[in-house]
Amino acid sequence: MTITSTISPVLKIGLRFLGIWPGVPYSIIYWLSLTLSTIIMQYFQYWYIIKHLKISELSNLIDGLTVTLDYSLTIFKLIGLWLHRRVFHQLLAAMDNDWRECIKFDQHLYIMTINANISHFFSNAILSVVTIFAIFYLLGEYVIRFVFLIEDQNDTLQFPIKIYFPFETQQWLVFEFLFVTIFFHVILQVCVLCLINGLIFTLVLHVSGQIDIMCHEFKNISKSIFLHKSSATLFGMLIERHNRIISFSENIEKFFSFIALMQVVWNTLVICCLGFIIIISFHNGTDVFITIKTIFAYVAVTFEVFIICFIGDHLRLKGELIANATYDSLWYNMSPRQNKIILFIIIRSQKRLIITAGKMMDMSLETFTNIMKASVSYASVLNAMY
Repeated sequence: MTITSTISPVLKIGLRFLGIWPGVPYSIIYWLSLTLSTIIMQYFQYWYIIKHLKISELSNLIDGLTVTLDYSLTIFKLIGLWLHRRVFHQLLAAMDNDWRECIKFDQHLYIMTINANISHFFSNAILSVVTIFAIFYLLGEYVIRFVFLIEDQNDTLQFPIKIYFPFETQQWLVFEFLFVTIFFHVILQVCVLCLINGLIFTLVLHVSGQIDIMCHEFKNISKSIFLHKSSATLFGMLIERHNRIISFSENIEKFFSFIALMQVVWNTLVICCLGFIIIISFHNGTDVFITIKTIFAYVAVTFEVFIICFIGDHLRLKGELIANATYDSLWYNMSPRQNKIILFIIIRSQKRLIITAGKMMDMSLETFTNIMKASVSYASVLNAMY
């Protein structure tokens, strides 16, 4: 089966469910239902935080605050997706146009197919792996206690996450219903975050494929000019493709700038909270299950920040390849007029292709390193003071 889209079928289904895919009937209802249900869960989560705002329950408080902040991040991401859905529709239209053009050339189709396969694999893999980790995070403690017949010192039935309801929840049917509802809602939130990360990766891989095609054309530009009577058409196609690459990258930046900002701010707070729990666990001999859950959450949140920073760095490096490929072409065998065109393309290539966090910082591996340095420094100071 020939691939004709960089977006995987699983990702497409998820985007339809989020209500941002073009042409989906009653898309506002899908988006509102998910957003309102998340806000309702947030209300009861923050109610728990307020009820347990005590120094004596600091470890328990921070544990609940971690998932609560992650839910808040999901709300901000859903709002960002909805506000910029028209930009997303423009990106989809540009992707369809790129695929229609690359089908005409076998080499172009081959390059785009490789990037599409990577995109499909990553989207499916991250959704599967992260969902399994989330299930283990939510149910792992219950499973281990059941298998090893470990008695819980607290006779109160506990939900998968820290949440407070202003009514009796310890009754048999009520607790089971709320437990299942909360569990599936948390898994839904995890899937939403995976879909957004997969979408960022997919869009950047698509534009990377277009950059690879442009670099491939520059490598063969001398031969192509020799075969064609006029080079105006060939250079015109290259300039048009370059303009589309820049426009596509700018739309990616516009679409994900707010989401990236929320990702950096919120995940930095979550990493600090998780580091706080880990330090307290080691000093106070906290329950081993809480420590394991915290370490899993720490790895998951760190990986989420790494993904968007890695993608931003990958886009930046890919953009630099255009100038390098243009300079490496056999420009010395071309006419002075053609060299001027080459020079203008190199100058235009100096415009960096980046993803920023709210126009304030570039999403790169350097940014990821700074985030990790800040969180580790916080944990080190806490460890020294505790």
